[in-house]
Amino acid sequence: MFEIKITHHHNDQPEKVKQDVDDKRKKETNEEQPKPEKIETCYFCHQKFDINKDDYSHYKYGKFPMCAYCSEFYGFYSD
Repeated sequence: MFEIKITHHHNDQPEKVKQDVDDKRKKETNEEQPKPEKIETCYFCHQKFDINKDDYSHYKYGKFPMCAYCSEFYGFYSD
């Protein structure tokens, strides 16, 4: 009598979504590569440090380099 056609199973994803997931995995593997060392001088304490290191170091207001120690110490003045 009736013919039922199943287009997608519950666990299957459409082809476009599968491709997007693969692209995301490629981006994640590219991001895992270590960043090159970039030596800056802290605006507050004048210590030299690597701004690309995975810690709290950052640029205050986008232009003043701030080491991890000063970032934690002055953390209550966050922008």
